[in-house]
Amino acid sequence: MAVEALTELVSVNPVTGEPVGSVPRTDPDELPRLVAEARRAQRAWIAAGPSARARVLREAARVARVHVDEIAATIVAETAKPRTEAIAHDLYAAVDNARWLAANAGAVLRRERIRFRQPYLRLKRGWLLYEPLGIVGVISPWNVPFGIPFTTVATAVAAGNGVVLKPSELTPLCGEWVRRVLEEAGAPPGLVQVAHGEAPVGEALVDEPGIAKLFFTGSVAVGRRVAAAAGARGCPIVLELGGKDAMIVFADADFDRAVEGALFGAFLNGGQACISVERIYVERAVHDAFSERLARRAGELRPGDDVAPLATDRQLERVADLVARSSGRVLAGGRGDGRFYEPTVIAGAAPDEEIFGPVVTIEPFDGEDEAVRLANATHFGLAASVWTRDVARARRVADRVEAGMVWMNDFGYSFATGEAPWGGAKDSGFGRTSSRHGLYECVQVKVVDEDRGRLWGPWWFPYDEQTERGLVAMLDLVYGDGAERWRAAWRERRALVHIVRRSLGR
Repeated sequence: MAVEALTELVSVNPVTGEPVGSVPRTDPDELPRLVAEARRAQRAWIAAGPSARARVLREAARVARVHVDEIAATIVAETAKPRTEAIAHDLYAAVDNARWLAANAGAVLRRERIRFRQPYLRLKRGWLLYEPLGIVGVISPWNVPFGIPFTTVATAVAAGNGVVLKPSELTPLCGEWVRRVLEEAGAPPGLVQVAHGEAPVGEALVDEPGIAKLFFTGSVAVGRRVAAAAGARGCPIVLELGGKDAMIVFADADFDRAVEGALFGAFLNGGQACISVERIYVERAVHDAFSERLARRAGELRPGDDVAPLATDRQLERVADLVARSSGRVLAGGRGDGRFYEPTVIAGAAPDEEIFGPVVTIEPFDGEDEAVRLANATHFGLAASVWTRDVARARRVADRVEAGMVWMNDFGYSFATGEAPWGGAKDSGFGRTSSRHGLYECVQVKVVDEDRGRLWGPWWFPYDEQTERGLVAMLDLVYGDGAERWRAAWRERRALVHIVRRSLGR
């Protein structure tokens, strides 16, 4: 977490309360200046071209690997999460996305030919141009404090944009690493600006007219407010919000793998991940054995070494309250100790609210239909997982689950892959980051037509009855089926000749 000290934002370790470091606070009135500086750098960035941008991104992946110990140490200091998680999630996501963007962004955003199939447009040539938006704003969370902002920023700059990043006030030093890695890799100084502070800075970024698009990762409640404010000025936005992800375990699943997958999915980062497994549905035949094993394994996890602390006292209180309001029986955990909350397994349901802590519920199901019904019985829709040896069944269930991502016999791995888009459905947000779909979110698509002017538009002025009849006949001729086409052409042959003459400018 971080506290305000005069004009500085001081980052402190959430467990010990000791200062980690500090950064200058950003006055909300400074946002126009940051945007202007990013815009100046962006002009040089666009002029450099796709190949130069690819070199910078490839180098950024190398720079992140060179600084892996320092970046991981910063993540651990600001969040107190296990070092293994800092490396496996933040660093892998950053490096893999940078490498993928370096290899693919140029091809994905290359000028693309439109091939018109309509015979009356055969002399035209059309193109799709993928143009940078300008300066985009990124508001990122504390729970994956380097991986999330880096992948979003890297995708934006790969598409030719400049960025103003507002990292969480709890992890400002990790936000600084995003800028530093890209600048050390050769990005123009100022292309990535970092604005530090709490809610007023984020609000100023949302309201800043120089920001062409916003990318927000956070809670549903805050995301809705951000979207409303952005919408009021017509600014598009990508939202990656909360989740209450379901894990569906069939009786034929690899039992040991499924238990360990549930353990990891539920208690990764102390359960403070948008894709955390918060609901487990187990086929009745193995439900009791699965619950017993998971509860025992949860009790073996070590606070600090395996399970991260909760980020704030407020979040600790919220987790305790949700456990108290659950309708089930606590099989393991259920108590807090300082900033740590015990890994908690509950037999039964909890309120349909994102817990964002080390708590998971388990309920039995009978058959695919009930499993799907239970998984979809929420207003969230970020991700889910299906655990079974039957691939055909897994595909059927995945097709029916209402979520942006569904994994089979695994959990969350695609976050660290540049190829796969990331985002949710329902109240879990809209739009995507990462992959070619993330790149498309960072550009304006323009249609450009090439026409040498050999044909005139037969639908131009003046209007007359023959033109109208000819257009109707041409509609049937081009889009009709079978003999219908030719009957229409013969019936209105004079009108079609009239259309041809008009097209030739006669």
